[in-house]
Amino acid sequence: MLGATACTDPPAPPPPRIPERLQLNAFEAPFGYSQAVKVDRTVYVSNTMPVDRQGRLVAPGDMGAQLEAVYANLALTLEPHGAGYEHVVMERIYVTDMDAFLAVSDSRFKYHARGRLPATTIVEVRRLIDPGFLIAIDAVVELPSVEPGAPGTR
Repeated sequence: MLGATACTDPPAPPPPRIPERLQLNAFEAPFGYSQAVKVDRTVYVSNTMPVDRQGRLVAPGDMGAQLEAVYANLALTLEPHGAGYEHVVMERIYVTDMDAFLAVSDSRFKYHARGRLPATTIVEVRRLIDPGFLIAIDAVVELPSVEPGAPGTR
């Protein structure tokens, strides 16, 4: 007889990593576009654009105002998950005019603390999907460990 060992069941497999597509604006579904995809506690945000809730361009020709609009739209993506700019771990900023962006880039510090900046890449591109867009931002967001509305959250 072999030595006695405790019988234990093998550990349960981890739950499947199922992408949850988030379409935040009415214009996204007909266009075949998802603003973001959530997998576990990470949200991958693509092409946050300078648009209003109807998908119309905001502040034509004004890089500073478009940057503000993009960050306002990013906040709309983060809020339902109890996340804020402090949870953004990576940003990829696409601009059509690097000089215009650099002239207003300090306004990013309204959203990101200087000591807690996300990993950032800034790329100048020839054009974005709408020729009026001067800027778009992708982001990777690590969500807080507690769901919004759970006990102990505000």
